[in-house]
Amino acid sequence: MARQRRSNTTGHGAERPPLDRIEDVRRVRAVPALSGVAWTELEDAVQEVRLKLLRTQSGPEANPIRNVGAWMSIAASRVAMDWHRGRGRDQGLRDRLERRWSTSPGHHPQSDVDLALTVAEGLEQLTKVQRQVLVLRFYEDLPVRDIAAHLEIPEGTVKSRLNAALAALRQRMSEMEADQ
Repeated sequence: MARQRRSNTTGHGAERPPLDRIEDVRRVRAVPALSGVAWTELEDAVQEVRLKLLRTQSGPEANPIRNVGAWMSIAASRVAMDWHRGRGRDQGLRDRLERRWSTSPGHHPQSDVDLALTVAEGLEQLTKVQRQVLVLRFYEDLPVRDIAAHLEIPEGTVKSRLNAALAALRQRMSEMEADQ
């Protein structure tokens, strides 16, 4: 008895939207969940796999995917690894800031310490995307071109995200100053 191969087309030959079946969504959601991704991030993981699938299928050198289910599972595991790497970078940044300002407080004026803590608090209140571009640009000191390549987005998008993130950070910091 031969196994029937699952295709990504409907019975009429039209392309099926990626991840339209509940089984596919459950499979994709399960992979990052089992690897420890936070429950609140699972829908984002599904959307990221959906986007990767769309990019793969619509690219100029698009090769047909033999087994979409296996492909989605691999993509979901890569999304989970990226999530863990990003979380590690965020934690590393927090640790570096804490060590820098708490190990030798006598060497820094109190105003610098207060400013660093305000910036750190402001960063934590930003969205993940905003925090990501600010950290890559100002803490990792990457140029816009490298950030765009790393995030696989256009340079213009990086610039607009940086501007929006800086505006949001300024707003948060001015709100914090007003509260004090």
